[in-house]
Amino acid sequence: MSNFNSTPPLNRTSNSDNDQGEFLALRIIQGIGMCLFILTGIPGNFLVCYLVRRTRRLRTVTNLIISNLAVADLGMCLFNIPVSLVTVIYNRWVLTDFVCQIAGFTNSLFLFEALWSLALVSISRYWCIVQPGKFSAIFTRRRTLAMITATWILSLLCALPPLFDWSKYVFTVGKSTCYFNLNEHFPYTIILAIVVFILPYILITVPYYRIFRFIRGHSRRMSINSISASFRKATRSTFQDFKVTKLLLVVVCVFVACWTPHIIVNLMNGFGIIQSIPRILNAMSTFLTFLSSSCNPFIYGLMNNKFRKGFRAVLCAPCQKFAKQKTPMLERKISGETTRNLSSRSRSSHRREWRVVTETRNTVYESCV
Repeated sequence: MSNFNSTPPLNRTSNSDNDQGEFLALRIIQGIGMCLFILTGIPGNFLVCYLVRRTRRLRTVTNLIISNLAVADLGMCLFNIPVSLVTVIYNRWVLTDFVCQIAGFTNSLFLFEALWSLALVSISRYWCIVQPGKFSAIFTRRRTLAMITATWILSLLCALPPLFDWSKYVFTVGKSTCYFNLNEHFPYTIILAIVVFILPYILITVPYYRIFRFIRGHSRRMSINSISASFRKATRSTFQDFKVTKLLLVVVCVFVACWTPHIIVNLMNGFGIIQSIPRILNAMSTFLTFLSSSCNPFIYGLMNNKFRKGFRAVLCAPCQKFAKQKTPMLERKISGETTRNLSSRSRSSHRREWRVVTETRNTVYESCV
């Protein structure tokens, strides 16, 4: 691992120390955005992992893959975005070369793992929708965990070579982070282009295309068949699978929209199609990749009722605990007033006051719903 002891491979550019005022507006936008991504991405992705782990109804094979994607996004928010934020603030690399190598490695590792996780999601959705009879046999919990482990091993093998002088992780001001230098070792560029870009994109798009064709055919059959009670019962689970597939398709589309500009620009630079990447293009394409790591929990919360209820239960837990402590005090107070006035009030009046107590309790509990 001679990169750690050699001269720092940092491409600071010749005028990066003298242009502190240049691109100031861009740096302000980057800084504010990165702060928001950290503040939302870390708790959001952690909650996704926590809910899948602790909620029985969410312990499905598909959600196991989703939680793995959340782990990759959480790693990006914990390790890479804070380093980039420091770089944006100083407008240059102020950390050591060791940190640069680690940042480049983790950035590549989590990117590759996110791509392969989405490919695994697409493949599992294909078997679930198009070949449901074989899905449970192929995607058992043990096999799914083995597939996830395999994607981590593959991502690790693709991210390690620059640490051993097969290409290098270098810093570029526009990216505000350390990234593999695709101009350094052409065979490595070819391998990355095929193994972690082209192949995952094929595995992501082709299954969803097949799913789309299947759903169109299923819709035609629905219009032809009479919608009897037995037919609705037979297709109820299929509709639920369609809803989950729609959610995951949105996740895939957001990821592709955020990462494709970054990947295309860097591959074009690596193959010599463009000699240098403009700073603003570098900055915005990297900014979109950070956005991708923080927005998935919001998609789950908006489009999946189970995740939405789970988020609400966790986030409202302190409020509900306070409500449970507050309610007995309110009941004792109102009950005391009721007891003092019982001698002068009728039984019907007592019932009305007890309804007030019940309504007060319901109001306290519903304040956090």
